[in-house]
Amino acid sequence: MHTAMNNQDMNKPKSTSSIVAWVLSIGVHVGLAALAFLITWTVVKTADEPPPIITATWHDQSSSPMVFPAESNQVEESGFTPPPLPKPKERSPQDGLALLASTSPTTIPKLARREETTEAAFMGLEAVSARNIVYVVDASGSMLLHLSTVVRGLEQSLFDLNKKQSFAILFFQKDQVIAVPPLNRLVAANLKNIQKAMRWIQNGDNIVPTGRSNPTKAISRALQMKPDLVYLLSENIRGAGQYEVSPEELLASLDLMNPVDPRNGRRRVRINCIEFLTSDPAKTMRRIAENHGGIDGYTFIDRSKVLR
Repeated sequence: MHTAMNNQDMNKPKSTSSIVAWVLSIGVHVGLAALAFLITWTVVKTADEPPPIITATWHDQSSSPMVFPAESNQVEESGFTPPPLPKPKERSPQDGLALLASTSPTTIPKLARREETTEAAFMGLEAVSARNIVYVVDASGSMLLHLSTVVRGLEQSLFDLNKKQSFAILFFQKDQVIAVPPLNRLVAANLKNIQKAMRWIQNGDNIVPTGRSNPTKAISRALQMKPDLVYLLSENIRGAGQYEVSPEELLASLDLMNPVDPRNGRRRVRINCIEFLTSDPAKTMRRIAENHGGIDGYTFIDRSKVLR
């Protein structure tokens, strides 16, 4: 009798321990499952955010010398010390899309506030809310006498960027893409990367305007880097001869490469177009800008405004 009672007493701790272990096991598995769901939901939500609103304006390029921003926390081995910037001009807050729907706002809507970390300008064409930018520039033979002007404008544009922004530069020639290193990726717009890019471009052997061109591959490469904004500059976007592309074919290709997001009716990447020197009767560049961001993202720079 005592033996039976002892056996029962010995079995109680084991039974209790088993129940506790079982409960703890279930709790751990449920917690892990909840954590996994939270991580997955967060990643999907982040990756699936709609494209940003990027606005654009245009103004005449100033003929004054380029101004290089001082970056006190980035002293390069080259010993280059840029002069300090003059006091920046005040920006009007009334250039945001958010003000269009309001007649007398009591406070400045968030979308109307301009931030230095997301502004860009190239050849007088400005953009707001662009953190990652790709420049796509015509290097065909028709640019031979004027490419140096564009390169100066490109250099000014890069130095005007904030170091929190990123950039990449592509030239197109014939049906090929000439990418400024590093290839196929954006880099921070800091002093070191800008100087490195400009040294490569200004090396006489790397970019030599020649022949005719088709921009399709260069635009495709730019869009693959998933920027917020593409600056497209061309003397004749349709090309000629064996590299000629019809406006309808080019527009159809761009529609496939940069489709409209059904959630908000906007495209993932805004394309700002700078038509350079020659006006296209088919208005191809104007149509590209209008379809991929808005007509305010288009400008034409004729020969009378270009100094060699």
